[in-house]
Amino acid sequence: MMEGKERQAVIAEIQRFCIHDGPGIRTTVFFKGCPLSCGWCHNPETQKREPEMLFFADSCIGCKSCQAVCERGAHRWTKEGHTLDLSRCAFCGKKEECARACPTGAMKVCGRKFSADKLLEEVLADRPFYGKTGGVTCSGGEPLAQAFFLAQFLPLCKEKGLHVCLDTSLNAEWETIEPLLPYIDLFLADVKCLDPKKARRYTKADARLSRENLLRLSEKKKPVILRMPLAAGVNDTLEEARARRRLMEKLDNVVRVDCFPVTGHAASKYRALGRKMTVWNQGTDGEEMVKRMEQWMGLEDFGKEIP
Repeated sequence: MMEGKERQAVIAEIQRFCIHDGPGIRTTVFFKGCPLSCGWCHNPETQKREPEMLFFADSCIGCKSCQAVCERGAHRWTKEGHTLDLSRCAFCGKKEECARACPTGAMKVCGRKFSADKLLEEVLADRPFYGKTGGVTCSGGEPLAQAFFLAQFLPLCKEKGLHVCLDTSLNAEWETIEPLLPYIDLFLADVKCLDPKKARRYTKADARLSRENLLRLSEKKKPVILRMPLAAGVNDTLEEARARRRLMEKLDNVVRVDCFPVTGHAASKYRALGRKMTVWNQGTDGEEMVKRMEQWMGLEDFGKEIP
């Protein structure tokens, strides 16, 4: 059930002039927090709900301005340079103050609270650029993890006539999703891995909810773009392609299917969080991987233009 008492969402970032998160030019709002933990996640800073400190060591000039603010002894300087114990930052109430003290932006806090009205104000600032097809996309993380807030925010967007996309894994109970349907024009739905064992291993969920919710969205005639990340040896197999095709044959609401190889472009964010990143698709021809999957799935006879 949706939580009605909370009034604010935790937002990781607001990106403007986006062209890959739905039709037209869009403002993409990245919600913080996700029930999954995908091995190839390219937004690791959105996995946890609470605000986090990121430390980009390459940008540090060693001025020690942050040390003057810190009360937890998180900073160390050695001949190798500046190191930051991020575990000491986790529950510190002065993260923002510490980040502001850094003149080069080497320290950044990911996660700000927004009311629905304030977030709408941010989105409407870009309205002159949306044209006839653009709008707002709620992404993450997993925006459905803060469905209580979507129930406040999305009706405001529709009152303003904004086109709304939801970028989601659909890993949520249907009772969470259904009340939001009148306010969502297009779903950007991830199909990560349909084999239950592999899905649990690489995403921490068995894909049951995602699959069931895709079928329900088809019944409700809600347009969907399917997004399919490819990781060599995990979900780039013939068996996975056949499972995806079988699922797609049960759907009559698919606008388009996008297959793409996962990459290491989030490496700097993993380092800034003090986390290790698994490197995928090394030595793999990404274009060939996508072409092969599209052929196996028979995508030439799938999809239609966005209405």
